[in-house]
Amino acid sequence: MAEEISFTQEQLDEALSNAKNEWVEKELNPIITERDDLLQFKPKDLSDEEKALANKQQELFDKEVSLTLKENGLEQFADVIKVGDSEELKTVIDSLTGIVNQIKIDNGYVPNDHKQQNEYDVFASKKDTQGMIATKLSKLFG
Repeated sequence: MAEEISFTQEQLDEALSNAKNEWVEKELNPIITERDDLLQFKPKDLSDEEKALANKQQELFDKEVSLTLKENGLEQFADVIKVGDSEELKTVIDSLTGIVNQIKIDNGYVPNDHKQQNEYDVFASKKDTQGMIATKLSKLFG
């Protein structure tokens, strides 16, 4: 049969204490050190006043964007324009203005033929039959 091994309570307590100390040293302490190193990168929590100021700055910038779009006739794009600063806004406004102008040019009226109306067509559009007959007769005798 297997031998029975018995430990005293003090031996058990000492073994547990040693295992705990070894675990703290090898596992827990490196994790705590790593956490403390990473805490320096944590963003600081803003106070209520700082949050209010940031919100006011964002509202002011949003109004600037809206006004700039309106000044350039681009207010229809207000819902799709998302910019972070004034320089980026200027770049986007310039690009959109160029695109809109090109669309206006592409969609502008271009007549199919540039044929000028002759004298007969002018009288015909006025429903002036005498003028129409006179034009035809003048070509016969002219």
